[in-house]
Amino acid sequence: MVKKALKTEELFFEHKRKKKWFDKKDGSCGFMLYARSLFVTLGHLQYWSWNSFKDTDDDNIEVAKLMSVCWLDVRGKLAMSELSAGVTYECVYVIKLTKSASGWELPLMLRLNVPGEETKIRQFSLLMKPRGEWFELNLGTFQAKANEIGEVCFDIFEHGGHWKTGLIIKAAIIRPKH
Repeated sequence: MVKKALKTEELFFEHKRKKKWFDKKDGSCGFMLYARSLFVTLGHLQYWSWNSFKDTDDDNIEVAKLMSVCWLDVRGKLAMSELSAGVTYECVYVIKLTKSASGWELPLMLRLNVPGEETKIRQFSLLMKPRGEWFELNLGTFQAKANEIGEVCFDIFEHGGHWKTGLIIKAAIIRPKH
């Protein structure tokens, strides 16, 4: 299940590729970077399809649906200066496996790279995840510092060389961890 933060205001940017919101409790901000704002390796029509998806009552966004690849690599980034200083954030990808998804015997690699910190990499298996339901892949947490330069970078990848299919990527979320 995807967590919902208490929001006072949501703002879309970059032609509905990115959304920013402010938390009611502490005024901190969070971001949702939809699939079109992420770098999807081999993201053209031969390997991925891009489908319209109704995210809220009024807003359609695009999701990336994996048709078939043997080299999975989906990356995103956000300037640290856009985050609220002193706030601990968590970074997650929102994904779904189709009913016919296959090729997920090897675990995904999840990587979170924050300026001034050691890169966090961990494995995550999709074998036992439910089909047809959105769920989150948590890449880790970090704290935003005042006047920090650089970017937080986050990716999911699997370079095992065998073919996989049926993954749908909705977005990456960087949100305050409460």
